[in-house]
Amino acid sequence: MPAEPDKTRWGFRIAYLAVLLLATLPPPVFDLTREGLTARLSGAFDLTFRGSDVIDAVRNVLLFAGWGAVWAASAPRQAARQAFVRTIVAATLVGSAISVSIESIQLLSPYRDTNIWDFITNTVGSALGATVFLVLIRSIDRTRQDRSYVGLPTFVLAGGYGAAVLLEALIPLLAQGEIPGYGGGPLARAGRALDHFSWSTLGELPLLSAILFVPAGILAVAALAERGMDRGEARNRILGLALPLFVGVELVGGILGQPISAGAALMHAVGVAAGAWLADRYLPAFTQRLRGAARPAAVLTAYLGFLVLWSWRPFTFVTSFAAIQDGLAAQQFIPLMSHAVRFDVFSALDIARQFALLVPVGALLAVWPLRVRGPLAGPLPGIYVAVLLEVGQILVDGRHFDMTDALVGSAAVLLGWVVVRRGGLRPWGEVLNPGKGRGGVTGRSGSGR
Repeated sequence: MPAEPDKTRWGFRIAYLAVLLLATLPPPVFDLTREGLTARLSGAFDLTFRGSDVIDAVRNVLLFAGWGAVWAASAPRQAARQAFVRTIVAATLVGSAISVSIESIQLLSPYRDTNIWDFITNTVGSALGATVFLVLIRSIDRTRQDRSYVGLPTFVLAGGYGAAVLLEALIPLLAQGEIPGYGGGPLARAGRALDHFSWSTLGELPLLSAILFVPAGILAVAALAERGMDRGEARNRILGLALPLFVGVELVGGILGQPISAGAALMHAVGVAAGAWLADRYLPAFTQRLRGAARPAAVLTAYLGFLVLWSWRPFTFVTSFAAIQDGLAAQQFIPLMSHAVRFDVFSALDIARQFALLVPVGALLAVWPLRVRGPLAGPLPGIYVAVLLEVGQILVDGRHFDMTDALVGSAAVLLGWVVVRRGGLRPWGEVLNPGKGRGGVTGRSGSGR
């Protein structure tokens, strides 16, 4: 009989394999005629990369990156130290084998197109997910003895929130658009986006986006300060990079078919810059006034408040039970169903944004659990939050509940928790019982930092 850790390890991998099969396998209707098989087989090896293939590539990379991350997460803890390359190679090879199997089955279906680009992007996604996961674990392991503001390296929080901010800037949730005549290669799409650009968007400043981007600046300065950089220098670097960064993101969004907005780029930069200024000015006072469990409790509370802003915008709520019923459909309660019928970049990046936002919650709970035992132990509160945030969208006009998003958020919490634990960090104490634990954490403070 396999040891208990082996059972758990393969249990997680088999569970995600089921997700892959559910998301990619065609309906059980097959076309076994020679003509059909020949046509699909010849198309499978067509190396022409079309504009529509970008959407499939993004979705495939994200989906199989999850496989790579799960493989690495379920590997023995020493994998990040002693078997780094071996674990990545194993995750990539198994991901490639899964991809070949899926693509082979799709050859038999008249409803799916088999393409060698799918195999390539699936393989790249597997390697990318495993690599990012193991690099993150190794980085935490190398810095876990360093002083930090909340008991774990702030770059974990900054990385998750920063990724969500970049995805929001790329394709905003509440301001999606489409450039007329979208299509063609990247250069043609970029040219078309610039042709439709107008400075009038400076009169349409998304204030809510600026508010949502403030924590990114705060966390970035905190992360740099933890690594020994002077806070003032960290602030200046963020101020100098913010506007060029978001202008570049707008240009990439134009290639993906989104209108380029000068107003959005400006407000995104303003939000991050404001956060950097706040961190430089108030971080010392924050670390001096709040110590021990009070500090992570304040960070977690503030972070959850921003998650509510992200999840329940634009805060126009339905006012009748009939409206709630109209907003519910059976497919919303079937995992992956709503995304299986959508083939746009936004549906893929929306999942990635949700995932990035919830990873820091699991990371914080790994070192500061609400309780060590019981229903509030470990990552469980973060999973409750992920589900409640999604359920709350039932009451928001224009939004809807999606079981897939709830599961993605829960998986992100678990992944954040596992990353930090695999990095060698252990709980400092209970947030709801400050007197129980190993003691407080200290942060860098003073005039220079």
